[in-house]
Amino acid sequence: MVEEPQPAASGDSIAVYGLSTEGYRIAAQLAAKGHDVSVIDESLGTAMMLWPGIAADYPDLRLLLSGEPLLTMKTSKESVSTAGVVFFSPKLRRRNEELVSELKSRIMDVSRNLRPNSLFVYCLPIGIGGTKDVVDRIEHASGLTNGKDFVFSYAPLEGGKPTTFGCDHDISSRLQVLSDAGLSTEVFGISKAEIIHAQKLISRYSNLASAFEASRRLTVSGFESPREYKQVFADELSAGLHDLRVVVDSVETGDPFLYLGSGSLKSIEGYARFLVERIRELVKSRDLKAARLKIILFTDSDNLEMRGDRMSLANSVQERLQDFFSDIEYLNIMKEGFSFPTGVEKTNLMVFLSGSSEQRLTQLYEEQIAMTKSHMVRANLPVEFVS
Repeated sequence: MVEEPQPAASGDSIAVYGLSTEGYRIAAQLAAKGHDVSVIDESLGTAMMLWPGIAADYPDLRLLLSGEPLLTMKTSKESVSTAGVVFFSPKLRRRNEELVSELKSRIMDVSRNLRPNSLFVYCLPIGIGGTKDVVDRIEHASGLTNGKDFVFSYAPLEGGKPTTFGCDHDISSRLQVLSDAGLSTEVFGISKAEIIHAQKLISRYSNLASAFEASRRLTVSGFESPREYKQVFADELSAGLHDLRVVVDSVETGDPFLYLGSGSLKSIEGYARFLVERIRELVKSRDLKAARLKIILFTDSDNLEMRGDRMSLANSVQERLQDFFSDIEYLNIMKEGFSFPTGVEKTNLMVFLSGSSEQRLTQLYEEQIAMTKSHMVRANLPVEFVS
């Protein structure tokens, strides 16, 4: 028997566009507070209704998809056209120009059904001055005017948490919804929010890039890196690269933000090459035969999150390794049905793209690792070989 939704906590129904980890987290928080919420699968064009019981039983999207509970369904069009608040949090998986096309398509898809007097909450990053282009697309697809027929707001999420909130119009009647969704109710003008987000992002990556460059030089020179460098792994290093590219692409030549951001981006994008070089060093130093080697890239990254940066880095590493080795696999240990590869024909070379994947794997599969011929590499800033 399908449980019926509880009465909404406010007069507004809410649509979360995007079957992503971040989008579902917002929806679950709102459902728990009694709001009338639906989550839209942007690929299928269908929406699932959430209510407090489902939000409590399935606190994250992975559990919901594996549990397959019976849910009330409706179309994406129906969900958006009746919503007073729309959160835009789709998964983006394409690269470069294709990613831009994918994003434009998603914006057009949700906007064509936008209802008058609604609040549109954009949860992806926007570069400095980039809001105008996004708003123009929404207005073109919907036939509505920002500030008159609907209100656009900017709430970029990092690691599932909002970093800032920007809006140029009065949204006091919707502040409770934003608060219940876990977003900041300190509202800046959009131009200010764009700059604040860009500054936080560039500051973070400037620190990461300088740490990586120092660690790489220490490694090449045969010195041990400080402990804090060893705690930063590939997954963390790559998690916000999409955001950084968006900021870099939005500023003009001569802008100091361009030099700060593009320098950091160039440095971090060189990590995959450095990691592959270190793996080749290990293979040579331990006299391992490439033909009898199975390289496994381990991660516990979330393949349901909005950005695909961590998966993109793993794919880049895998593609580079294929120039030198034939048997390479990328495994997410959080996937349902994961089993440790125990083949005895080849030697396993396990590359941990996150510290938590190493910890989890070595705890759960200690016996299997001991039984197989295995070597381990930590894909942290210095890229350590594990004895």
